[in-house]
Amino acid sequence: MRKKSILTIFIIILFLLSFENSAYGFWLWTPKSGTLVNPKYAVKDSPQDQFDWAMRFFKLNDFKRSADEFMRLTKYYPDSDLAPDAQYYAGRSYEELGKYYAAFINYQKTIDNYPYTRRMNEIIRREYNIANIFQTTEVHKVLDMELSLALDRAITVYNKIVENAPFGEYADKSLYKMAECYRRAKKYKKALEAYERLMSDYPESDLVTEARYQFAYTKYEASLDPEYDQESTEEALREFQQIAKTTAIPAVAEEAEKVFDELKEKKAESEFKIAKFYERGGKYKSALIYYNEIVGKFPGTKAGEEAAERITYLKEKVKGK
Repeated sequence: MRKKSILTIFIIILFLLSFENSAYGFWLWTPKSGTLVNPKYAVKDSPQDQFDWAMRFFKLNDFKRSADEFMRLTKYYPDSDLAPDAQYYAGRSYEELGKYYAAFINYQKTIDNYPYTRRMNEIIRREYNIANIFQTTEVHKVLDMELSLALDRAITVYNKIVENAPFGEYADKSLYKMAECYRRAKKYKKALEAYERLMSDYPESDLVTEARYQFAYTKYEASLDPEYDQESTEEALREFQQIAKTTAIPAVAEEAEKVFDELKEKKAESEFKIAKFYERGGKYKSALIYYNEIVGKFPGTKAGEEAAERITYLKEKVKGK
């Protein structure tokens, strides 16, 4: 029995030795982690060695491995001078892989954990580009995600950019695009808040004129949604009328005037339906009040012309009673 045991041990030793020249074909106990670790994936003895090891994979375009190795550095050497760059390069690795949200998460960790990073401006620029990818209007699906999820992610990234660098070159741009994402998602209240914030916090921005126009147009879009009351239409009318009168940009004024006319037609048509309701119910005096308001407030509209005809008809009808 003893001879059999010795033979078994000898065979096991030979088996292990057969891996001596192969790349890390065994596992070791490491006091640092308190676990068995394959040396192939073990953290190196110093932050510099680990950083160089990770960068080796990055330069070889093995971005999945480089992401793992850079994150291993931030895990085991979080206070190292190399940790901020390692966290940044983990983001770069994911970005190269096309995993844009994972890239954003790692870029944001760089800012959150190492706010003194020398790469702050570059990270903000990269986050802005990532948000633009999610925000893109060219396709109905972005990176195989439903549009709603892509817009939500774009909003998250744009919002972080404003938080990270409220006085940076991308803050006003991010607010504007965030508002656009909310508008496309039909979250009109949030969109209006973002446009308002842009106009109030960044009055010198080149985007203020366009934001004012989009603010009014969002109110118009909200008025088309059954969930929003007619007050949205009234507000949009006032906004577009003001834009048409005050803007110094002819193209914007022309477009504002066009939308203003459309809104007038819509509002006049809405009030015409109310007047017709009273007329059908035999409440001619109430109907006349509405018809007269339409003629006075919305001259030149189709509903205004029809209201004038109904006024003539109802006056005769009321007189004959």
